[in-house]
Amino acid sequence: MKVYADTSFLVKLAAHEAGSEQAMAEFRRLDFPRLVFLPLHALEVTNAIRQRAFHQRQTSARTARHAIRREHDSALGRLERWLERGWLVDALADADAAFARARTLSECHTGRLGCRAFDLLHVAFALQLGAEAFLTADRIQGEAARVEGLKVTVTPS
Repeated sequence: MKVYADTSFLVKLAAHEAGSEQAMAEFRRLDFPRLVFLPLHALEVTNAIRQRAFHQRQTSARTARHAIRREHDSALGRLERWLERGWLVDALADADAAFARARTLSECHTGRLGCRAFDLLHVAFALQLGAEAFLTADRIQGEAARVEGLKVTVTPS
């Protein structure tokens, strides 16, 4: 089965945060499927990990900064290991076609669901790549993917 994971799900796999255990349990339940890793994922996931560390440093005591840095480095290291193991597979897709599909998805679903553009872009990429299943931590995005015919798993945020 071809499985597409959006950024929210991948961040939960890589970083220790609320919902991470459920995301890993679902990944295990699916027998560690190979997940597409687009340049969009590479940017969004690594940036989300860096942004999370930034915000943690802003609100934490100076003494906690070492632990925050260690978790940041560990999360980025996990991504590298998963690429090496083949759990994440570098892939390219037609971005122009995905943007066009996302615009169509917006016309169909945003008025009813309140979808964000980047969420629809992930659904469009999943459809373009022929995914059968869609993993996310975003309920609204999951509903858009479900309506488009994907088998959806939404992990808690």
